Amino acid sequence: MALHDCLSAQQLLGTSFAEKGNLDTYAGTNDLVVLYPQAVSSLWPVNPQGCWDRFGYTGSDYAVKSAPQMTAIVSMVHALGA
Repeated sequence: MALHDCLSAQQLLGTSFAEKGNLDTYAGTNDLVVLYPQAVSSLWPVNPQGCWDRFGYTGSDYAVKSAPQMTAIVSMVHALGA
């Protein structure tokens, strides 16, 4: 799972995060899969820099298992068969 930082989503950087991070090379030589989920910039909820929620813009439960971004990430992993 590769989570980009603020201002690093595909909508802003294209594929640079994936290409320059070398995670695909490591994954390929170790029989792994890398998932690159995207947090996008938005006006509501207030997230103009496209950050993953580590400060509560999606609500006070942002850091618990039932938080919107957490459940989305878990669903993506389950969709891969993990």
